[in-house]
Amino acid sequence: MTSSLQINALFDISGRWVAITGAASGIGRMLARGCAVNGANTILIDVNEEALKSLKVELEGIAASFTHPTKATTIHADLSSQAGVRSVVEQMKASHASLDALIHCAAIRFMNELPYTPGDDLEKLEAATSSAPYQDWELAHRVNVLAPYFLTAGLTTLLGAAAAKGEGRGCVIMFSSPASVHNHQFVPVYQTTKAAVDHLVRIMAAEFADFYIRVNAISPGIVPSAMTHDGPTSNLRLAAEAPAGRAGNEEDMVGTATWLMSKAGSFMDGKVIRAEGGRLLILKGVTSNSD
Repeated sequence: MTSSLQINALFDISGRWVAITGAASGIGRMLARGCAVNGANTILIDVNEEALKSLKVELEGIAASFTHPTKATTIHADLSSQAGVRSVVEQMKASHASLDALIHCAAIRFMNELPYTPGDDLEKLEAATSSAPYQDWELAHRVNVLAPYFLTAGLTTLLGAAAAKGEGRGCVIMFSSPASVHNHQFVPVYQTTKAAVDHLVRIMAAEFADFYIRVNAISPGIVPSAMTHDGPTSNLRLAAEAPAGRAGNEEDMVGTATWLMSKAGSFMDGKVIRAEGGRLLILKGVTSNSD
């Protein structure tokens, strides 16, 4: 039967339940909108309660305009704490018996407080390297690494129940960054956490292999979000340098995520998808604080 090769069969996510952390802004909001347009139900998780309410109203409007009988629920939580992660797990287990996709968009990016420019003296190098506050390292690991790990771990039974139904269900999508594999910049707090995400994908995919709970990641490069907002530390201005000649957009993110969580992506497991417009092709292995 060739009907199984049709786009609407391969990429169908209608009726599925998708949980998204960091849903109220940036890429998380893009994916929430994409789910609503394509008929998927969403569990929206974020620390910003007002933004969550706004997003829920927006998704309900999208569902109505597309005549999709979809639902959008919200969970206000701070994923930087163990208690916050546990709260999300408890609430989801109380209301759901399975979970078709868990998408980890919540993240924090810190810059070192002082830059170092090649040619500066040794004292400036020491000051710049030491200027990443200890608390920034700790908070970034809590949000970027510990939250995805413990939230996935706590929802394993829900993901496994969905995975047993096949066709791409029961998947986990983490978010990495090209910064996890290049040293063109020196943003060690962020770079180290994203390198950890890359390996976390591989080891969790292997650990969950018996139940084929798939774990993958998207590495999006420069996409408009809270981490690339206008200002002196923004890298949006660099987007045009990539072969794509632009920043990533909503269609890029929704298309990649829909592929990974649908039947079309059901053979993908343990992979980091570098959906970054070719940005890694132009980055050299030198340190620079312009990126």
